[in-house]
Amino acid sequence: MPETVNLTVYVEYKRKEDVIDCLLPLTCISGFSISPCFGYSRDNAKLDLAEQVAGGRQLWRLDVLHSDIDTSTIIDALRTVNTHNPMRYMVSPVIAYGHI
Repeated sequence: MPETVNLTVYVEYKRKEDVIDCLLPLTCISGFSISPCFGYSRDNAKLDLAEQVAGGRQLWRLDVLHSDIDTSTIIDALRTVNTHNPMRYMVSPVIAYGHI
């Protein structure tokens, strides 16, 4: 049985709809979640003035639970989204999942 993993991607706030439109057609995932978060970084050269004053920027955190064999398919699809800054991502193993 393939291992289940979670792909977490940090998306620019204005690119939420583009990312959703990119992922919905993928048949290798059954769904995903997206929630607001605030990102901080020592590399603030890419932040606008308001973000520099705030010390960070508004982002969306995207989580996709999927089979590890589909990770590259999902990442390749996300690469088609036109973003000003690259999207950061991480893949984490999932020990258990289900419905309660």
